[in-house]
Amino acid sequence: MKIESTKLKEVKIIEYDSKSDNRGYSYCIYNKGQLEQSEINFDYIEERVYFSEKAGTLYGIHFQNNPKPQTKLLYCIKGRGIDYAIDLRKASPTYLQWVGVELSAENKKQIYIPKGFGHVFLSLEDGTMNVMRFDEPFDQRFSRQIAYNDPDIGIKYPIDNPILAPHDRSASMLAESDLNL
Repeated sequence: MKIESTKLKEVKIIEYDSKSDNRGYSYCIYNKGQLEQSEINFDYIEERVYFSEKAGTLYGIHFQNNPKPQTKLLYCIKGRGIDYAIDLRKASPTYLQWVGVELSAENKKQIYIPKGFGHVFLSLEDGTMNVMRFDEPFDQRFSRQIAYNDPDIGIKYPIDNPILAPHDRSASMLAESDLNL
């Protein structure tokens, strides 16, 4: 397993070794022991698959407020997309900084996004499927969105007009949100 740090020290890129032979290939998706050896303590209790029919589909900026913030581990099983992690911890020295990483079925990378960070996924190909694992179940009472194009966060996307769900289209700007991380 290889773990790559990002400019946000808590957000990690994870790559497991892949083995191949004349039959095809195999690789590990999750190994709790190896993660713990790398000081990543993550027990997931929920796993969801997201299918983006069209390239340019954007989910986010999503997070759950205290007392139910979520840690996420994400990877792509078909197609490709970009995952973004945004530091939403008001007391953090990297508050509002973000990092993006391309995830694809080919590169087999995963992104680890700890509690206190917002999340965005943008599909780059039609028919993209990504998997999200959570350590805390979805809870509508604490689920929040911030506008994907909030100027205070300033994420630079490779597209101009993403496909958005109604709740993402009407998400509030950071200044009007009840962010509590």
